[in-house]
Amino acid sequence: MQKAGFFVLALVFIWGCGLPQETRRGVGNEGFLIVLATPNDAEVYVDGERVGRAEQFEKNPLELKSGTHKIEIRMPGFAPETREVYAGNQSRQTLKVNLKKSP
Repeated sequence: MQKAGFFVLALVFIWGCGLPQETRRGVGNEGFLIVLATPNDAEVYVDGERVGRAEQFEKNPLELKSGTHKIEIRMPGFAPETREVYAGNQSRQTLKVNLKKSP
């Protein structure tokens, strides 16, 4: 009987320690970026990776890990715009970009 109790206790301990914990958002080491771009369906890239269209991040800010990031706004037929932003400590920034038509 003691072996069964020990086994159950060990199983509960392993189960509790072995599962990944929920990822917590808003713990202070990220920042948020609102993107206001014209045209608003331009593509947004963060550190070279496409994250969506600018219109997505007008009302729902883009969450960025703490640090400096290269933000690029691209649209076929327009000259791309690149900016560097620093995110951290729950910072909230607005990036306004007006793409110019390519010659």
